Amino acid sequence: MSRDARFDGKFYTAVLTTGIFCRPICPARPPKSENVTYYSSAEQAQAEGFRPCKRCIPECAPALSIPNKLKSICNDFNFNHDSIASIANKLNLSERQLQRVFKDNYGIAPHQFFQQQRLLLARKLLKTTKLSITDVCFASGFNSLRRFNEAIKSAYNCTPKELKSTAQSNSSSKDISIELSYRPPFDWPLMLKFFRDRQISKMESVDDISYQRTIAIDSCKGWIKVNHHHKKSALVLTVSLSDYRYLNNVIMRVRRMFDLDADMSIIHQQLSQHPILAQTIKQFNGLRLPGSWDLFEFSIRAILGQQVSVKAATTFAKRITEKYGEQSAYNNEKLSLNFPTINTLLTADFEGLGLTTSRKNTLINWLKFYYEHQNKIENCSSTEELSRLISTIKGIGPWTINYLAMRGLSDPDAFPSADLGVIKALTIDDNKLGNKEILALAEHWKPWRSYATLYLWHSLH
Repeated sequence: MSRDARFDGKFYTAVLTTGIFCRPICPARPPKSENVTYYSSAEQAQAEGFRPCKRCIPECAPALSIPNKLKSICNDFNFNHDSIASIANKLNLSERQLQRVFKDNYGIAPHQFFQQQRLLLARKLLKTTKLSITDVCFASGFNSLRRFNEAIKSAYNCTPKELKSTAQSNSSSKDISIELSYRPPFDWPLMLKFFRDRQISKMESVDDISYQRTIAIDSCKGWIKVNHHHKKSALVLTVSLSDYRYLNNVIMRVRRMFDLDADMSIIHQQLSQHPILAQTIKQFNGLRLPGSWDLFEFSIRAILGQQVSVKAATTFAKRITEKYGEQSAYNNEKLSLNFPTINTLLTADFEGLGLTTSRKNTLINWLKFYYEHQNKIENCSSTEELSRLISTIKGIGPWTINYLAMRGLSDPDAFPSADLGVIKALTIDDNKLGNKEILALAEHWKPWRSYATLYLWHSLH
C-alpha cells in the first residue's frame, strides 16, 4: 500500500476482478484486499492467466533474488538452442530435480517459466524498443512468426502490431536501447572506475558515464554501450547485433556483468556485523560485484593477473588482443577488435608479449584444459565445484580459482583468503591474522564473501 520501492520485484499483486497484475510501486489506485492474490514472480502471475499492467510494466521490474544455481540456469538458458533436458544435463541434474527447483522458487514448472519469460521479453521489446516484429519474434525465442503471433494474441488479447507503438514501428535503425532495472543503492561511477582501470583499448572504451565494448557470441557479432538512466534506478543498454536471436543472452550477460540482480540490503545487513566492513559499507554504499562479459576471456585475464599489478595484467591482455584478436565488424576506431577465440589462442606461441616462460606455459596448459572441459567449466555453480575441476592444473592456485569464481562465475561466496589486500585490511595494530583465522572469521560472512572481499579491498582506500 505504501508503494515502497524496496519491495519492487520481490512480489506481484494480481487483481481478481480485472485480471491484471502489478508491481508494488504501481501508481494505480490500490484494489480491495479481498480482490487480491500475490505471486513471487511475473512469470508465475502470467502463467495463472493474469495480464501485465500497462502503467507499472511488471516485465521491467528488478529480478527476484534467487539461489546461485537457479540464477545460473536462468542466465545461461538459450531460447533458441536449449531445452529443459539439455539444461538438466549441463548441470548434472535430473529433470525431476530441475522441476522441483523451479516449483520451490517460482511456483511453476521450468517449461512454464521459460514460456512466460519469452512472452514477457517479447512484450517488453515490442513496447520499449524499435526492433521490427520479426526481430522481436526471434529475439524472444520463438522460431515461427505464426507461433509468435498466436502466443501474443493468447496471452495479451491483442496482436504484436497493436502492442507496438507507431513511433517505434517507423524506426529503421538496428541499434536498440533497453532499460535494465536494479534495486538501489548502486554506485555507477565506482563500477565504471573498476572497468576503466582494466579496459583493453580497441575492444573496450570506458569514460565517466558509459561502458562500451565489442561482443561475439558464436557467429553473432556486435557491440554494446551501457550507461545509467538519468531518472530511474536502471541502466540503459544500447546494443547492435548481427543476429537478434542472441539478444536475451546479451541482456543476461550484462545483468550479470554489472551485478544488477543483487539485493544489497540483505548483503549489507549481514556484513555490517563486522566493524571494518560496516565502516566501509557506509563509505561505499553502492559497491557491487563486477562480473565479466565472457568466462573464457576473463580466465585469460585472471591468469595474466597472477602476481602482477592490475596495470601490468591489462597491458598483457591488450597485447594478446592486438596480436590475436579478430577485426570487429564495425568501422569504429575505439572498438575495432574482438577478443581472440579459444581456437585462435590454442595455436598461439605468445612470443614477443613480455610474458615469462612459466606464465606462457600456464596459459598453454589452461587453453588445452578449457578446450577439453569447456562445458563443465562454464556450468560450475560454485567456487568449490570449480576448484575440484581445475586445481590440478600447474600454475593455477587458490587465488586465481577464487578470483575466477568471484568475477568469472559471479559466485557471491568466493573468498581469496590468502589475498594480500584481504590480509592487510584485517591487520589491526600490526596483528596479522593467519589463514585459518581469516577463514574462521569469514564463516560469518557466508554466503556473501565475494562482497566482503570487495569491501575489504576498498577499506584500504
